[in-house]
Amino acid sequence: MRGSRFTITALALVCATSTLVAGLARTHAPAGAVAAMRNGRVRQHWPDGTLKSDVGYRRDAYSGVYRTFYASGAPYELRHYVDGHEAGLQQSWAEDGTLYLNYEVRDGRRYGLVNATPCHPVGPAARGGATVAEASARRVTSAPAAPATHAPIPGALPFYGDASFAAQWAPVAHRVAPFTLVTQTGGTISDTTLAGRPYVASFVYTQCAGICPTLVTQLRRVQAAATHPRIVSFSVTPDVDTPATLAAFGAERGIDARAWSLVTGDKTTIYTLARTSYFADDTRVGDTVDDDTAFLHSEKLLLVDASGRLRGVYNGTQPHAVDQLIADLATLAR
Repeated sequence: MRGSRFTITALALVCATSTLVAGLARTHAPAGAVAAMRNGRVRQHWPDGTLKSDVGYRRDAYSGVYRTFYASGAPYELRHYVDGHEAGLQQSWAEDGTLYLNYEVRDGRRYGLVNATPCHPVGPAARGGATVAEASARRVTSAPAAPATHAPIPGALPFYGDASFAAQWAPVAHRVAPFTLVTQTGGTISDTTLAGRPYVASFVYTQCAGICPTLVTQLRRVQAAATHPRIVSFSVTPDVDTPATLAAFGAERGIDARAWSLVTGDKTTIYTLARTSYFADDTRVGDTVDDDTAFLHSEKLLLVDASGRLRGVYNGTQPHAVDQLIADLATLAR
């Protein structure tokens, strides 16, 4: 995947930042001396004096708010810890202000956007470069989300109302918009026919050699494990993925058309649904449906409840995330 370089770079920055912060108290310690246990706030700066990190500790373990920054001053991470364990809101940004990690940890479970892995490069180079002013302007739209004000019901799933996938613990207004499209059988599928039962949504295309084979493999696990499963996979190349093409694709891969709809139809309808209903796409690569590169194909699997509300987002290339999806789908079905 072409976005893997970005993900690896981001992870490397996390490791580098953590290493620098962890070594701060020992940098100038005399040989043989025992490093002092860290408590309270520990700050580190870039060579020009710009704040690099501001980390809370309790008995040498991360505690409270953990913040890091790029040399430009742009925010890199905002995390929260309790005795060394993630607890609360966790966010990370690219230097241009793109929010690419945004999840909340409650009782050891992550909810929200975790390890987003786009198929295209992300950042200034992908958009023709960005000035400091442009990057700052975009950061305004990527400001840290406010923590949820509603305590979750034990065992309940959160709601998601926008593309940031910030977990909300009370129902939101957002629902999948009305649509009517065509499946691999030649029949129609719509928001109305999907109402009343939860389903899993994804976006694929038959000629994809990147993440689609992995997504289909993982979704076959959902098809096999769920009781009366419903899976809806929208083609992002509907001009070539005709119903007959999708039917052949499904037959070759063990897709049961009674449980798993492969969907094609009007391109504008599909792309608009992806961007504004399922938030499976964003504008990191192109902004219009007329641009064939505009769709940022990613690994997201979306869990939708019987009322058309988004209740989960998962990395479809990760088996453990799909395990959680299967369990959450069973929760909604009950």
